[in-house]
This record gives sequence, C-alpha cells and structure tokens, in this order.
Amino acid sequence: MISRCPVQPVPGRVSFKPAKGKRGKEEKEVALIALSRAELDSSLVFVAFLALFSALLTLRAVSSPHNLSRPVSAEGYELVGACIGALLATTLTTGAFLAVFPVFLLCLGGAAVVRYLVDQLSMPGILWLTSVAAGWVVGSLWAVLFILEADFPGPLTVAAFVALGFAGLLFVLGQIANFAREAVLTHERWSLPFSPMDEPRPRARFKVSLQLPCYAEPPEVVMETMNRLAALDYDDYEVLVCDNNTADEQLWRPLEAHCAVLNRRLGVERFRFFHVAPLEGAKAGALNFLLGEMAPDAELIGVIDADYLARNDFLSRLVPFFDDPSLGYIQTPHDYRDYEGNSYLTACHWEYMPTNKVDYPGINEYGGAFTIGTMCLLRTEALRKAGGWAEWCLTEDSEVSVRLRAVGYRGFYFGETFGHGLIPDTFDDYKKQRFRWTAGPVQQLRRHWRLFLPAPFAPPLPGWTKLLEVMRCISPLQTFAGIAFTIFGVLGMIVSLATGAMTPVAVPHVAGLLLLLGGVTWWLRTMHRYRLSGCNNVEDMIRGEIARASLTYVTLLAGVAGLSKRPLAWRRTPKFAGLAAGQESPFAATMPETIAGSVCMVLALGFLFASGFVGGGVALLGFLGLFSLSVRFFCAPLMAAIAIREAQPRKASDRPRYVPRHARTPLVQPGMAVATSHDPRDPASVVRDIRSAPR
Repeated sequence: MISRCPVQPVPGRVSFKPAKGKRGKEEKEVALIALSRAELDSSLVFVAFLALFSALLTLRAVSSPHNLSRPVSAEGYELVGACIGALLATTLTTGAFLAVFPVFLLCLGGAAVVRYLVDQLSMPGILWLTSVAAGWVVGSLWAVLFILEADFPGPLTVAAFVALGFAGLLFVLGQIANFAREAVLTHERWSLPFSPMDEPRPRARFKVSLQLPCYAEPPEVVMETMNRLAALDYDDYEVLVCDNNTADEQLWRPLEAHCAVLNRRLGVERFRFFHVAPLEGAKAGALNFLLGEMAPDAELIGVIDADYLARNDFLSRLVPFFDDPSLGYIQTPHDYRDYEGNSYLTACHWEYMPTNKVDYPGINEYGGAFTIGTMCLLRTEALRKAGGWAEWCLTEDSEVSVRLRAVGYRGFYFGETFGHGLIPDTFDDYKKQRFRWTAGPVQQLRRHWRLFLPAPFAPPLPGWTKLLEVMRCISPLQTFAGIAFTIFGVLGMIVSLATGAMTPVAVPHVAGLLLLLGGVTWWLRTMHRYRLSGCNNVEDMIRGEIARASLTYVTLLAGVAGLSKRPLAWRRTPKFAGLAAGQESPFAATMPETIAGSVCMVLALGFLFASGFVGGGVALLGFLGLFSLSVRFFCAPLMAAIAIREAQPRKASDRPRYVPRHARTPLVQPGMAVATSHDPRDPASVVRDIRSAPR
C-alpha cells in the first residue's frame, strides 16, 4: 500500500513513501517515488517551441488553400529540424536537456510513424498535431500534480479533478473537430472534391429553380440581384421572387414590375413574382411557399439572398456535380462587397472570411459540409424527402442539411466565391445576425440530438458529421462553461486561502515564456488564416480580430438562449444604409458588454491588490485572464464607435452598392445592368453586357 507523505520536501514535488507497518528488508528495498511538477515545466516549453516551429513551417508551405508550395523532399529536414530546434531552444531558455529528451524522442518518433501511416497529412501538419497531442499529455499530468500540490480541501480537490476530466474530454473532442476544420493547414492530399468544375458545360440536363425570398428590402438592391440572375450562363432555369409580409407597396411593386421587364427583354417567362401576406415562418416560410409554386420539372433548387450578386457561371460550374445521385446539396462561401474604405465594414468582412475560406473547406473533407443559406444548390427530391424548411429554427439553412444527410444524401462545400452580398451597416444589426447564427445551431442540437448518437442508437451519417455537428452546436456553450468553471474555481481557491484550508501555490517560473510562445504561435496561425482568406494587410487582420472579440457577449448569450424551448424571434438583416448613424453613444448601444467588461476589469485589478494574499504568480495569472476577457467585452463598444463614426458623414445613398470587389465578378457600372422601361439599349444588350464583361 502507498500513502502520501504529509511533508513535501521540495516545492513543486509530490512525494510518496511506504506506509507504516512494513519492516526489515522490504522497507529498505522500496525506493522513494517522486513526481515533480517542476520537472515537467521544461517539457511544456519544448512542446511550445515545437508548436511555434510547426506554425512557421506551415506558413512557408501552404501559400493558398489546397496548395503546398514546397517540395516533398523537404519533409525529412522539416521533421528533424523542428524537433532538434525545439530541443536546443528549450535547453537554451531553461537549461534542461535530459529532462526534455524523452519528450523529444516521443515527438520525433511519433511524427515519423504518423508520416509513414497517414499519407494525406503534410509534415508541418503532422508536427502541429504532434505538438497538440504532446501538449495535452504533458499538460494533463502537470495539472494533476498541480492539484495535488495545492492541497485543496477534500471537496474542492474532487471538484478540481472532475473539472479537469470534463475539460480533458471536451479538449479531445474539440481537437478531433479542429483536425477537420484545420485540414487546409495540415493536409496535402484530398479524397473529396474541393473546387468546382474548371470547364463549365454549355448545357446540363437539370432544370434549376432559383428562389429569392425578401422582406422589406430596398427595391434597387433586389433588382440588381435579379439582373445578375438574368445573366447566368445557363439555359434551363427559372427565378421565383417571393416578397412576404411587406406592408409598403413602394418596396415590392417595383420588383413585380421588374420581373415583367426582364421577361420581356429575355424573350422568355423566366421570372415570376409573388407577394404573400400574411405568411408565417419568415424566410423558411417563404421558401416552403415557393416549394409549392416552383416548376414541377425543376430537379434542383438554388437559394439566393436578396442582396447577393451572383457570378454568371454559378450554375454552369456547379450543376454538373449533381450527376452523382447521392449528392443532396452544394454550398459556396458567404462573401461580401462594398466594404473598402470603411473601417467598420472592413473589420466585419475579414471577421467573416477565415471561417468561410479555411474552416468550412476543411470540414467538407470529412463529410461535415452544411448549407449556410445563400449561394447554395439543393436537390429538389432530397429537400422534399427531408420535409422542407424548418420554420422553427433561426438557422433554417444549416438545419436542413442535417435532415438531408439523415435521409441518405451528402453535400459538398467549395471555397470558391460565386456571389457577394452586403454587410450589416450597424453594429446592432451585426450582433443580431450573429445571435441568429449562434442560437440556431443550439436549437438544432436540442431538436436533433438523437440523430447524433453513435451506432447502433442512431443511423449512420456521412463522414464525421455527428461529431462535427455536435461540436459546432455546443461551441458557445463550451465557451460559457469554461468561463463559469474558471470563475467558480478561482472563487473556491480564494475561499480556501481565506479560511486557511490551503496555502498560496507557486506559479512555474516558465509561465511567462509559455505565454510569450503561445501568443506568438497564435498570431502566426491567425495571420496565416487571414492570408489564406485573401487578407494581406496586418491592420485589416487586427480589425478582423477586434470584430471577432466584439461578438463574445452576444455569442455567449445566444448559446444560452438557444437552449430555451420558447420560439426565438427571427430578425432579418436590414439592407438600408445608415439608418442608425449617430443616434446613440457606443456605450449605450453596447450596455451589457460594457458592464461585463467593467466587472472583469475590476476583478482583474482586485487580483493585483490581493497578490500578497493569493500569491504573486497566481495574482498575475488571474489578472491577465480577467483583463483579456475584459478587453474582449470592451471591443463591442469600440466596434460600435467605429460603425457610428463611419456612418455619420454618409448619407444612405453615399454607400456604393453595386461595384463588386472580386475580380471574377463581372464588372458592371452602376445603372448599366438595371433594365428599366427607360433603358435605351437593345432589349438583349443588358444581359449581353453583363456576360461579356471581363472576369
């Protein structure tokens, strides 16, 4: 039997000795077993250096999505160089060599074995995954020793181990999901298509019903979208425009008239307009209505948002994939226009793009592709078999892909942009959009959790669909739980220190180095994601991160709201520019975030003042954690201020609406593509001008 020694002779060391009652030769032969948390510090530093070097190698190797720009012959140099470099750097910074050598051999050998067994991964990707796995193993052991060293009271020790086990499980599941999300950064070979047809087919046998739902939209915005749809390089399609519940006839009557104008100029009845009021179910209700109105021989359905300008090869390059009868849908990225020269819109744009250009293409490789609304195609038969669109869900677009896979279909996500939309003009609308996008997946999980159970409790779904969907849906809840566990853990530690139940715990001397290495590695990976998304300006990258941080509060709120059984109101994103400019201060517009940031800042300063009570190291770490959370909350009023500043000097008509950003989008001057009864050009020239414009 082994019992814990009541005295710890070395700080940071947990010692064990034989229990009393053992005598003679047996007692002499039992050696002292000692595990030192301090001895693991250098191993953590080695893992941090290995992660840093793998990030640098990935930045060098992956110049664009699905494209490695270095020769395969460099793999051996990458493997040996990264591991030896991490070993030497650790030795120079910590003075440890022998203590790190086992982890060095483990990482070197493990990476070599993975390279031999798994041929789709690149060597920089293998090194990154090796550093993550090694970090989890060493970090878990370090955390166990930390809890034992802290000598918490019994209940708090049990709670700490339960929290550690729960966090470890979520970490493992999260890293498996990240393996798919980061495939663009770690893979060099692909098993599924990741790009559309290079050579569009002139004709295809599928008829497509393009469906454009709208509610109280600026007529000129929707008319420009219709003009682009009229110019598609595809012959057999229809366009159904459905305005639902708009009370102001001045908003929807021009759309009805424009459908007639386009039909007359095209010489075919291609556009049909519907005004339906009342109609329940918001966008999903409109799409369900159009299911009953569409051409009965349309085998494919395309969904286009009211503000999206489609490229003219949208159908010709995507429709041929549906020759595969198992394919239920294809999704292309959200992308945006008219943001240049506006700091607020630029921040929003680059916050959107890494997810659309890096994460979703990786998920596609592992069967987790899902629809995200606009610029997507769905097989009509599959959609009807799945039951149509869910009017109860805030994200009816991604929800339907769950049911499509459940009835036996699969989907693709391609990273190439086929259309550009408009970004919300105000920070409040930006938050409402993200609330909908976050709460909707939580609603999906609450409704469809049985579909995600492992076999034999639920039917199989393509690839890693079950895990990827669950992790996507619980992401805001996971963040919320992490913050809550941390707060309760800190409170428990403070109470234990106040009552004398425990003594202050020493923070490792390498903590500062680990924070520095982790910060540099995070920035390299983040910068690389932006570069792969098309952003090469560091200021724009920083703006994107500010925008991402500004959504922290609304993301947490939406995650909790999604758990409610009460229906959540569906709020559309307005397309009218500049309506809220200057109406309130940024702090008044972001009162919850301001309060949360202020509370975190006060608590952070409290840690500094309590350094003599909780220990200097713990106080510093507590300050840094709460300070960083406070900064994330304060990014919300900063974004609101930027939005107000950018909107104030503008009028609603000052923002250019129709000049596309992307070089592949046909370049059309404002007004050139607007077909009206006063257009002096030849009836067919409107469409011809768009199709012949440079791409």
